[in-house]
Amino acid sequence: MPRTKDFEPAEALDRALDQFWRHGYGATGLDELVHRTRASRYGLYATFGGKRDLFLEALERYSQAVMDPMIGALEDPRASAAEIRGFFDRVLGLIRRFGDRRGCLMCNAAFELGPVDSAAARRVRRHFARVRRLLARGLANARREGALSRDVAVPAYADHLLGAAAGAFFFARAGLPLAMIRRFVDSACQALA
Repeated sequence: MPRTKDFEPAEALDRALDQFWRHGYGATGLDELVHRTRASRYGLYATFGGKRDLFLEALERYSQAVMDPMIGALEDPRASAAEIRGFFDRVLGLIRRFGDRRGCLMCNAAFELGPVDSAAARRVRRHFARVRRLLARGLANARREGALSRDVAVPAYADHLLGAAAGAFFFARAGLPLAMIRRFVDSACQALA
């Protein structure tokens, strides 16, 4: 008689995501994943493959559940300075919401697995490229509207803002105060009128 799943895969994925986001890939053992997801080892392996496969799925889920709402307004082709500032407000809001120093799962994965796991590194690069592309388009729109000086190079400033977003999450992960992170973000956005 074949085994049946005694758990909801989407719920298990969300629980695994939370575990990886809080503790990282290396510090999350399979036993902890079984406990947190409320699934059996068999159920996890049958549904997701091994721990690495589950982590890669968690990265995709993070992108959809956490990052898509954060960058959604930047997806509008007319997004400009207000939407860029709104993105940073959502970054700060996420940091404030999760005061447990979890940072950003994509940034955490870049540090922990980027040099050693090509599949994780590809997902992280794809994520950063998407955010940078949207920031660059928003900055180009801001320049056309007069909200960004012509003296500011859009590609370099998009790089800078991407780094500021990642830096804000890095500072949160390090336990730095939200007020300091806010000043850092405000300074990074100074060129936007």
